[in-house]
Amino acid sequence: MSKIYKYFSADVIKKVFPDDDFCNLKCSFPKDYNDPYELFLGLKRDLKPEYLAFYNEIVHELPQFPTTCFSKSPISSPMWAHYANNHSGFAIEFELEKLQQYFDGCPIWDVSYRKEPHPNLSDILVKAAGTLKPRHVQDLRKYTFVEAYFSKYEEWSYENEIRFVDTLNMTKKIEGNDILRVPLECVTKILVGPRANEDFIVSSLRVAERIKLDWLKQIVGKSNPKPYFIDFEKRSFHFNNNQLRLAEHLCQSCSEPLLIEDKLCPWCKVTDWHEEDAARNNPFRLLESAGLLEEYLKGYNEIKKN
Repeated sequence: MSKIYKYFSADVIKKVFPDDDFCNLKCSFPKDYNDPYELFLGLKRDLKPEYLAFYNEIVHELPQFPTTCFSKSPISSPMWAHYANNHSGFAIEFELEKLQQYFDGCPIWDVSYRKEPHPNLSDILVKAAGTLKPRHVQDLRKYTFVEAYFSKYEEWSYENEIRFVDTLNMTKKIEGNDILRVPLECVTKILVGPRANEDFIVSSLRVAERIKLDWLKQIVGKSNPKPYFIDFEKRSFHFNNNQLRLAEHLCQSCSEPLLIEDKLCPWCKVTDWHEEDAARNNPFRLLESAGLLEEYLKGYNEIKKN
């Protein structure tokens, strides 16, 4: 099954998992999106003023549905930074198909990222504004809905986003917020960030044990640019082909996943002899021992200025 992810700061874990049956996800509205220009993404910039005014009229009629956002990736560093309090929070893994089955009728669709406005919307706008026929205006409304809720500028593409839009009034008001109550059978894992403190690691483990979810902690390795995860048994997992999978090849020293079968990762192959040899051959150490390092650096900086 396809998996999707949602990121959180550590301080909301009790609100996200308030009981043993549901996971609570806070929703927002298009007017509160991060990018204030998203609603206008679909238009060409050279349209006549009368068309823009007509489009503005239609957009303001666009219903505001509670919306919550997911990502296709659990290893997006910007997502961990922005939405999980600088890598100290957590993410939740969901089964997409189960979400779609449970919330059947509500769109859970990919977000499209574009450099330029989509030409179709402008063409539909010109037609609707020209004929003023209700069916053409309804076509415009439908297309505007998709553009408003499921398109963003490419600057946001790192989010690799999927959006849920509550068109069937499935959210509940809890403490003044619109909350989507997701059954725990749709949830598979709690993923803890690499900078999580010990208290949060312990509390998140307790939550995972209480509601019977897998628990993983992200680790930033040395040999691979992509982070990996370990569970409480110290087994290693990596994100491959859009799935978190148990790593086949591990470093026998640090347990970092390896791309090829080997005993040790490149960094764990470094021995004391390698470090001592590198120190002996470090030209800055030789200059320092001869009392020439400061003079060399001063001369180097002068040359670089010229």
